[in-house]
Amino acid sequence: MEYRQLGSSGLRVSKLCLGTMRGFTPEKSSEAEKIIGAALDSGVNFIDTADCYGRGNSEQAVGSALHSLGRRREAVLATKAGWTMGSGANDFGYSRKHLIEACDNSLRRLKTDYIDLYILHVVDPTTPLEELLYTCDILVRSGKVRYIGTSKHPVSKILTGLFTSEKYGFPRFVSEQPPYNLLDRTPENELLPACREHGVGITPFYPIATGLLSGKYQKGQAPPPGSRVAAKKKKGGEEVYNDKALEVVEHVSQLAKSKGVSVAEFSLAWVMAQPGVSSAILGARNLEYLDSALKACEITLTEEELEAIDRLVPPGRFVSNYYDLNIYLPFRRAYDLSAKEKAGAYISRRPEI
Repeated sequence: MEYRQLGSSGLRVSKLCLGTMRGFTPEKSSEAEKIIGAALDSGVNFIDTADCYGRGNSEQAVGSALHSLGRRREAVLATKAGWTMGSGANDFGYSRKHLIEACDNSLRRLKTDYIDLYILHVVDPTTPLEELLYTCDILVRSGKVRYIGTSKHPVSKILTGLFTSEKYGFPRFVSEQPPYNLLDRTPENELLPACREHGVGITPFYPIATGLLSGKYQKGQAPPPGSRVAAKKKKGGEEVYNDKALEVVEHVSQLAKSKGVSVAEFSLAWVMAQPGVSSAILGARNLEYLDSALKACEITLTEEELEAIDRLVPPGRFVSNYYDLNIYLPFRRAYDLSAKEKAGAYISRRPEI
């Protein structure tokens, strides 16, 4: 397994991160323990979860597995905060009240006394940045948190955060978690260059495009009933699931076939090969998915293969709109809402394609 620095920090993470949003629940604790154990055995030391995944269920499953295995110290454990966790006025966002309580609750569910990487899950347009970063400073100085990062944050917010941290001596962001795959290369326009320049590591989610790059979706055919893409298509997901995207998938499938690997493995290897990417997050709710992801870690793409992808989807372009729909669309909506309702409406009702 290859280990990379997380941005300009001293923290080293495996280039593959185990995502636990789906399938990790207390009811499936035995399976979760097997997957986490197998991941650690293979050298994957980076595990990602969030307090809002199943309203704490994912954190409970991950924490119980690491505790039962006795392998907490082997893992670089990341969790997130900021999403709605209740109906109260302070049950979301980054007020000092909520963030400290959220951290304590995550520590309890994770059965640990520290979080390696604490991630700000969404933009909160109401909490002053100075308050947010000072609270992060409190958490770091108390030993509850080691590093902080962001997820789904526009470049402007990341840079403003870095400058504010420098001004006041607060902890700085060491990572950003955006949607990024070969169907949507929008992050290459501003996000990746800015983060590389300022020492922020990229840990992409959706590396196989919510399954579009799994090979199970075909042009001219409706997505299988009950599939994740089928559910999203009902909510306006045509910006993601469209004929142009499926044409690209067909070509990528041929490249993968010529290399003797699956299209998902080829696509995941492509993301991990991109400059600035510290670790790619892949949800592995069963051992089969994990085994496939581990195979992708061994794939080296040739210059010819990389150039072929550039011809299909040029750098900075997209055929499936993941980045704008998950970052800039909700960001714009947040600041269009009234001061009274904008934070709650944004965090609890924002679309995620």
